[in-house]
Amino acid sequence: MNIKDIKDLVKFIKSNKVAEFYYKKGDEEIKIKLNESLDFQDYKTIKNNGRQEKILDNFAEQISEAEALALANISKQESLSQEFSKIAESKEDTSRYKEIVSPFVGAFYRASAPDKPPFVEVDSIVEKNSPVCIIEAMKLMNEIEADIKCRIVSILVENGQVVEYGQPLFVVEPV
Repeated sequence: MNIKDIKDLVKFIKSNKVAEFYYKKGDEEIKIKLNESLDFQDYKTIKNNGRQEKILDNFAEQISEAEALALANISKQESLSQEFSKIAESKEDTSRYKEIVSPFVGAFYRASAPDKPPFVEVDSIVEKNSPVCIIEAMKLMNEIEADIKCRIVSILVENGQVVEYGQPLFVVEPV
C-alpha cells in the first residue's frame, strides 16, 4: 500500500466517522484508531522490514496536518457560501444580483502582486472591462474582467484559493 492509498483510506474513514479500522493482507497490516474528535491516536503499518513502519508513522502526522488545513479551507468556503445565502434569503430583491464566475480552473488572486493592493473590495464600483482578479492557470496570469459596470456585493473566494471552472468568485449588483 502506498502513501496515496493510505491518505485516501484515512479520508474515507474520517468522512464515515469510523472510530477504528483494521486491514491485513499477506505481510501488510494497518490499524487506525481515531478518538471522538477524529484525531489520530494510533497509526501503524507492519511489514517485513521495520524501516517501512517508521517512515509511515512520520506521514501520519503530515496527513493529519494536511487534512486539518483542507478542512479549514472548506469551512471558509462554507462561511462564504452562507454569506451569499444570507444575501439571497434577505427580504430585499436579490434578482438584481449577478455573479462573476471563473472561466477556468486555477489559483485565485485578488491583486496583481503580493505587495500590490487588491483590484476590488466589497462595495467597490467597477467599470465595464476593468480587472477584478487574476486566475493563474499553468503559470499564466489571466486577468478576469467585469463584463458590466457593477458594485461588488461579496467576494466569495479567499486569496490564493484554487477555483473550479464556473465557480462563483464575486456577487455583484449592476449599476
